[in-house]
Amino acid sequence: MKMRVQLVIEDASGATTSTDIAAIERRTDDLIGLSLEEAKAMTGTVQRFMVEAQAREAIVQNSTCPECQSRLCRNGTHRIHYRTPFGRLDLDSPRFYRCRCQTSRRGSISPLALWLGAHTSPELQYLEAQFAALLSYGVSARILATVLALERATSITTWKRHVGTMGARLDREAHERIAAVPALNDFGLPKRNPLQAVGIDGGYVKASDAPSRQEGWFEVMVGKSLPRAGTGQVFAFVHLEAKPTERMERFLAEQGVFPARPTTFLSDGGDSVRQAQGDFRAFGEPILDWFHVAMRMTQLSQAIKGLPADEQDAPDHIEECLRTLRRAKAPVWHGSPHRALHTIEELTWDIGTESERAQALQDKLEEFMNYVMANLATIPNYADRHRHGEPIATGFVESAVNQVVSKRFVKQQQMRWTPNGAHRLLQVRTRVLNQQLRKDFERWHPQLRSDSDPVRMAA
Repeated sequence: MKMRVQLVIEDASGATTSTDIAAIERRTDDLIGLSLEEAKAMTGTVQRFMVEAQAREAIVQNSTCPECQSRLCRNGTHRIHYRTPFGRLDLDSPRFYRCRCQTSRRGSISPLALWLGAHTSPELQYLEAQFAALLSYGVSARILATVLALERATSITTWKRHVGTMGARLDREAHERIAAVPALNDFGLPKRNPLQAVGIDGGYVKASDAPSRQEGWFEVMVGKSLPRAGTGQVFAFVHLEAKPTERMERFLAEQGVFPARPTTFLSDGGDSVRQAQGDFRAFGEPILDWFHVAMRMTQLSQAIKGLPADEQDAPDHIEECLRTLRRAKAPVWHGSPHRALHTIEELTWDIGTESERAQALQDKLEEFMNYVMANLATIPNYADRHRHGEPIATGFVESAVNQVVSKRFVKQQQMRWTPNGAHRLLQVRTRVLNQQLRKDFERWHPQLRSDSDPVRMAA
């Protein structure tokens, strides 16, 4: 059996030209259907003839002056490389002198360059961003080259530059305000906040200028929203490379949250995330994560159990210290950290400093007291919030750090990052994880928007 594939192009006047794309011969014991290499060769050939036909039409339309309709004088020809998902195309691009009715200067233009815009098609840029956000550049290139005719279409260096440029564009947009009016209910008041909370945490990425593998890390801030319905969205940024306040305003507005509806911000109370919470105070209430408070008190109870038990009344003394620690935990749970601090201060007098372990426990108690004092303004009535079904822990954001940062930047990755490079890739990765990158490309390149019936298949 012999099969022939043709491409028929019909121009605006109705004239048609046909081109042979492929001739395939099959027997019953041969491969069923197309092979991957045949499909790649056919799509690459179809792409080349389609773009060349479109380029010729664009050159004809732009080779006359739009003002006086006179033909422009030619000024030589050069080659333009255009990269697509189906291979790199080398196109002849004539240059024309500008018409004298528009300017007295003898400059020239390239209609084909103006029509193409960039030297890489938007579809290929989208694929580059999609894969680079999820996998390393090398692995992404090998996967795409397996299924697409990408020979000479891209390189790792060009790929990185494209993704970096895209990340910078997304970063600029993240600081732009969204002009929208909050939705109102039947009484003319803003509707209920669609988010229960926004969790904030930090992750660490290896710095490119690190002196060794054991040192030289910088922190990345990661956050995730907890909606009342549906799945949450994530954001991430390197604190030194971003303006957190403007970024958070955009992040909340994209999910229908405006300043009239305050949002709860949960964090573990660390120095960097506490600073981020302070930046976001204009958008809602910062709250200390209860899980980290309880975990620190559990560590203190384990340290108390490890006190020396060589004296006769030591077990009774240890049990009394544990009861005192439990008495300190209850006020924190009910939103009275000052009472808890007073109880822990009493505990420090009961423990003393006679042994090395007691001295170590004193240091831990002092560290916990400093931790509580630094977060006094963010300790709510956890019991009341828990009774009303409001979030009090950041468990939902712990996985986001692993999802956003660790899987691409740390785990099984030997790459080191500059803060700016990591920040830009994080913008692309979060848009991919939020399933928003395609919408961004369709907004930048309206021709990418898919119609309900984009291709009419032959009967």
